[in-house]
Amino acid sequence: MKFTVFTRHLPALTFACALGFAPVAFAQTSTGGAMAAMPGMAPVINAPAAAASAATSAATDSANNAANAATSAATNAANSATSAVTNKVNSAATSATNIATSAVKSVTPLPKTNEFKTQADATAHCPSDTVVWSTLSKGKSYHLSSSKEFGKTKHGAYVCKADADAAGFHQAQN
Repeated sequence: MKFTVFTRHLPALTFACALGFAPVAFAQTSTGGAMAAMPGMAPVINAPAAAASAATSAATDSANNAANAATSAATNAANSATSAVTNKVNSAATSATNIATSAVKSVTPLPKTNEFKTQADATAHCPSDTVVWSTLSKGKSYHLSSSKEFGKTKHGAYVCKADADAAGFHQAQN
């Protein structure tokens, strides 16, 4: 008898479960373990209603878990891509900084103690090196002894070629 009552109302229960209304539509009553149906419906047995509610809950949990997994995967992929780009930018910035730093470190200023008023003084300071005439200007150039400007510019001094090269000076084009 009870089985017949349940099967007669199975379509209504299935429809209520599909819409997610099973817990609301079939609330448990305090009498004999039967469920109260919607107005105008016969009572339904507890076990099938509980099973339907559990199935609905499991389906909802499964859908939520799948959505959370997809969101987590997308977030991880975005974070990974952002991290990769950040690492590339930081690497490029570090390389540029290292190049600039090494360029600055390799060019040391020419000390005043290495500047001489006469060619003889410069030759005595560096006997195994070539003596050049440095213009001591912002242009940082020097002239070899074969140049017409050797010893002739207004602001200059005799220096050792190795010292001038270490200070970032270059040979003049004339």
